[in-house]
Amino acid sequence: MSVGRRQVVRHVLRVVELAALPVPPESGTLFAGRRFIVVDDGCGIALELAAMLERQGAEVRTPRDVDGPCDGLIHLGALRPAATSVLPEAYEGVRRALSGGLRWLVVASGAGGRFGQPFEGGIGDPRPGAGLRGLARTVAQEYPEVLVRALDVDTKDTPRAIASRMMAELLDPAAPVVVGHEGGLRRGLSLVPAELGGDPVVPLETDAVVLLTGGARGITARVALELARTSKCHIEVMGRTPEPVGEPAYPDIPDEAGLRRALVAAGRTQEIEATIRRTLVDREIRRNLESLREHAASVRYHSGDVRDAQTIRDVLSDVHRRHGRLDGIVHGAGLVENRLIQDKTPVSFERVYRTKVDGACALAQAAKPNLGFFAVLGGLAGVHGVRGESDHAAASDACAALAHMWRTRLRGRVLVADWARWGTGGEAGPIEPGAGAAALLWEIAHGDETQVVFTGAVT
Repeated sequence: MSVGRRQVVRHVLRVVELAALPVPPESGTLFAGRRFIVVDDGCGIALELAAMLERQGAEVRTPRDVDGPCDGLIHLGALRPAATSVLPEAYEGVRRALSGGLRWLVVASGAGGRFGQPFEGGIGDPRPGAGLRGLARTVAQEYPEVLVRALDVDTKDTPRAIASRMMAELLDPAAPVVVGHEGGLRRGLSLVPAELGGDPVVPLETDAVVLLTGGARGITARVALELARTSKCHIEVMGRTPEPVGEPAYPDIPDEAGLRRALVAAGRTQEIEATIRRTLVDREIRRNLESLREHAASVRYHSGDVRDAQTIRDVLSDVHRRHGRLDGIVHGAGLVENRLIQDKTPVSFERVYRTKVDGACALAQAAKPNLGFFAVLGGLAGVHGVRGESDHAAASDACAALAHMWRTRLRGRVLVADWARWGTGGEAGPIEPGAGAAALLWEIAHGDETQVVFTGAVT
């Protein structure tokens, strides 16, 4: 039997109608003896929901943050008037509640019951609840015994009506993790395959300029090389690791084992593994930059932290000063610090989350409105939830939510592309790095969706 050819399959998210739930009973013993924390929204929803839970026998507190152990946590912080993003700060309280044996978890956003699609005139602002869906999906994967809901509501509804719908969701263990409520309508999200036509080449002129974050390694390097090969444009690369200078270390030793032997023989007994990692990273950056320079009109490397908004503004100003234009941005920067939630510290969660989300926000704000395209590279965890990737899931989902807002400012293509990490694709099969990069460029050239999901398939 021959091995099938690997492909990239394109999916899009669609809002779908869900069946209405029964009105919850007025009183009873459904939650008798259970302790609930309802993080207060300041608009009366928490008070209404607390009263409903108490009539079902629960003991309820309504603090402004998680303040102790509980059986049920309902986080309404994103519904507060003038709220800013509750993540990454809210992660610590959720993690603490889960470690205490949580049985029910509800996180709420107020993006209008349609998950921020579309974002118009500030109605249904996705920013306060950005990332909560991705976090909830991962919690559901890691804690299957917990009833998990990420509810998007329309805050124009009355507090009592919203509270009643939240109560109904708590009583339905079969519902999907992500649910939206707008008036009497109940909605979910469905991932469906969708083919894309057109010539798979980004229509860039040879004097076009594209900035890519994430350094000259991994997916960023593959996308940059695909752009350089197909358009011969100018490539600007930004990464945390400084560009290597001088002669490469140990150029005649090809592999990790050889480097280890050489370092030991030279008496380098301290930080051998760190030295090996730096040497291999240095080699990869040099190799990828050399490949880029073979195809691109020019290549320039910028060293800096994408989380720093001033650094981003400085880099974009430098690009415009030298070229007089910037045609596209690909935000691939990200950290990998995978741990299960029980082992994932709030500091680590915040570091990973902010690298992706704060970096994307800084780029979207600093770019000129006439930018040709702005693409953010996310992950499959944001759509499905993946064990050990709560930070990536939250960050990818946050970018997908915020992209609807970015589209109101940037006139060109705005896209969040989610996929499994290169070489993995779950049951659908792996994605080849080159094929994934080509699929992204095809999407930039011809798609019009704010979010797409790429998976591998074997045919």
